[in-house]
Amino acid sequence: MSGQNIETFKQNIPTLKGASDMKKAILTSATALLLMMSAGAHAFDELKPSDQRRLTNEVHEMQVILKLSDADADRIKQAKADMMKITQQLVAQHGRGTDEFKEARRPHWRNYQQELFSVITRDQLKEYNQKKSQ
Repeated sequence: MSGQNIETFKQNIPTLKGASDMKKAILTSATALLLMMSAGAHAFDELKPSDQRRLTNEVHEMQVILKLSDADADRIKQAKADMMKITQQLVAQHGRGTDEFKEARRPHWRNYQQELFSVITRDQLKEYNQKKSQ
């Protein structure tokens, strides 16, 4: 979603004064989701072409092996791109493999796994890992 679309969305949100807590929660969640989708597409675009190819090939292989829908494959691709971009930033800040890197990466890794396992199961991941190594 482009910045212009986000601004249009924000302008069209009805005033929250007097709105129910449920309505506030829905609008807040929708806004957060739109911002994450917008930022996520940006993360993939910021990756080096070689990283983009590797990520795209890996997700395509997952899609074929696990018979994932295009939407599910896109969600996994986005989660992987976000994690790859964050990892690159953390390596630049802390160095690869340092205790500081591991500590800083931990919450991002949990978020990545949470997103991944909202699309596939742990058993599907095991199946993919077994079949890709053959």
